[in-house]
Amino acid sequence: MPFDALVVSVAVTVVFVGFAIVLAWADRRTRPAQARQSPAPKRRSF
Repeated sequence: MPFDALVVSVAVTVVFVGFAIVLAWADRRTRPAQARQSPAPKRRSF
């Protein structure tokens, strides 16, 4: 694999990982406060 192809592959991978991180961060910021808190699981009565 030529060096320039390796550099392009790494650059594309870094862009996709960065985009995924930004999406996860934005999703966490825009989620309602009550959805962020995970209450204790409710128990069924059977």
